[in-house]
Amino acid sequence: MLLWNWPYFLYVALPIMVLGFIASSWVKQTYQRYSQVRNASGLPGVDVARRILAGAGLSDVTVQVVDGELSDNYDPRNKTLNLSRGVAGGTSVAAEAVVAHEIGHALQDHQGFFAMRIRSGLIPAANLGSQAGPLIVIAGLLLSIFTGSGFGFYVALAGLFLFAAVVLFQLVTTPVELDASRRALRLLAENGVIVPEEQEGARRMLRAAAFTYLTLLYYASLVFGNRRSD
Repeated sequence: MLLWNWPYFLYVALPIMVLGFIASSWVKQTYQRYSQVRNASGLPGVDVARRILAGAGLSDVTVQVVDGELSDNYDPRNKTLNLSRGVAGGTSVAAEAVVAHEIGHALQDHQGFFAMRIRSGLIPAANLGSQAGPLIVIAGLLLSIFTGSGFGFYVALAGLFLFAAVVLFQLVTTPVELDASRRALRLLAENGVIVPEEQEGARRMLRAAAFTYLTLLYYASLVFGNRRSD
């Protein structure tokens, strides 16, 4: 029978949950801080995006505005840079840093960055794992509890393997995000978007952006922690 594993929760899951919370708070607080600092160019995020894309030779990338806060992303499937309304219209250091970070992903895609290609391939499995994995685990857990058969264990195990795609996605994502932020700072400087006085703020914003996906570890720890066998 599958039971709660308290040692795992205390020594593995709980620290990961705390790390995820800290990472999420760090990203939001850093964004809020530097969204109040006006950039020297006075350009809104959407114009910053067009300038950097032109300078980087990424003429095939389309820019569009989407709803949501910090919902910015680059979609390699259709070469689209999706900017949230706050970033697209913002004239802050935070807005230009977020834009550059996502264009860093576009540059990774353009140059065939290996880890980026692996991450893109994992997205469908990670999406399925995050949605269906926990449901399958719960179904297996209930079968195990109410029927006492070993079949429930194997159903739950299948759910865990499915959810493992989320963890693998996270492991690949971290170096991809760090590389995108490194590229972003260079893109901002090369295209004359930031002045030296802005670099430290942009660097802090990009450092926070690189660890956005650490919050995924929180959800992974919940599923794996709750359903480990005793």
